[in-house]
Amino acid sequence: MAQYGDSSIHAVSQLIRNYHTDLEEFGVLAFQMRKPQKGSTGGRPRKVWHLNEEQTMLLLAYMDNTEPVRKFKKSLVHQFGLMKRKLYEKQVQFELGKEFSKELHQAIAESPYLDEHHHLYGNINKLIYQQALGVSTKALRQQRGIPKDEPITHYLDSNEAGAVKRVKEQTSTLLGMHFNYQQIKGALQVQGIVYQITLPAKQLMKEGH
Repeated sequence: MAQYGDSSIHAVSQLIRNYHTDLEEFGVLAFQMRKPQKGSTGGRPRKVWHLNEEQTMLLLAYMDNTEPVRKFKKSLVHQFGLMKRKLYEKQVQFELGKEFSKELHQAIAESPYLDEHHHLYGNINKLIYQQALGVSTKALRQQRGIPKDEPITHYLDSNEAGAVKRVKEQTSTLLGMHFNYQQIKGALQVQGIVYQITLPAKQLMKEGH
């Protein structure tokens, strides 16, 4: 932060000490003691602060509005705006995904093959992710650490969510045409993978066993 504030490390540390009570309202003030670099003559270990986002913003507000500080503040405003837009887009995708999931569940429930295939819900869901992203639901959960009780859609970016949404729409249409599971699988495979994602090599080896 000192480089953005056009201040010395000592000045920033002094500012933190002066306003530590204010900063602690936004969390514990974390720090570590860093030893002098090898080869340096003498010197004592110095305290390196690790501020969270709110503490950083507050400290910037307390610093003089030099040109570097103003530039840094503007950069933060742009970044926060971008993050909010991405979060909003992801929320919209998620809400749309919930609607399409409801439609898909209804289509499966009305399928004449539901009684024949007791695992139709699970098989259709696995097929959708395989065709949308080119990976199994099991591998995707392992790769991204997704708990079993949470929807995979919470962990998808906009491109991935869009691919899943597209395949869900297609699957709902095919179910409405009274296609059975094998017919749906064959129809979806004609178009290929919609948005291929890549698993780490280690994960691919696990999938192969």
